[in-house]
Amino acid sequence: MRRKVVVVVVAGMLTGIAGSAAGCARSAAGTAVTSSPVSVAPVGDRPAGATEAEVYAAVLRRYLGTPAENSFPARTFKTVYVLDQAHPDAGDPRGKHERGTLLAPSIQQQVTASLAAVAQVTFIDDRNAVTETKDGCAQVKDGGILITLGTVTGDGQQAQVPISGFVACLGATWLTYVVQNRPGTGWRVTGTTGPSAIS
Repeated sequence: MRRKVVVVVVAGMLTGIAGSAAGCARSAAGTAVTSSPVSVAPVGDRPAGATEAEVYAAVLRRYLGTPAENSFPARTFKTVYVLDQAHPDAGDPRGKHERGTLLAPSIQQQVTASLAAVAQVTFIDDRNAVTETKDGCAQVKDGGILITLGTVTGDGQQAQVPISGFVACLGATWLTYVVQNRPGTGWRVTGTTGPSAIS
């Protein structure tokens, strides 16, 4: 059974996207596939290079296109900032997000191009550059969303990718996607795994 944790984040605590938080647990079922197919062949024993870009593109497309998972049911984000480092604890609201792995420029370019019809995606190296504080609440500028991608783990057939999105001090989500590489259709998100959280 998957757990969904509801987290209340104290206003202004932007460090590590949300800082430490606690909440109550409740059950949540996995979600159905809604992302567009991404065509890519398996590479070695783990997603890498071009394959990694396709996995991230599938994850971002799913996250941005599924309001129930990005916690903003009545909002479509046209301005999307993505940190240029992948953090292994991106899907954990208690994660420190201190040491990430730089995403290669080629991966950033492929992801940006793949999502051009969905949103304007801009990779950044400093989360503080796209946030501001209003009325004691940290929020992303220009009505956008700040996304932290996790490290891709898995193989050429299936991978897991943690992700978090931050809009404001009471508008953030954390979860881990399961992505599968299916013959003829490519990488697609098939659901979530492990705990998820929302503030």
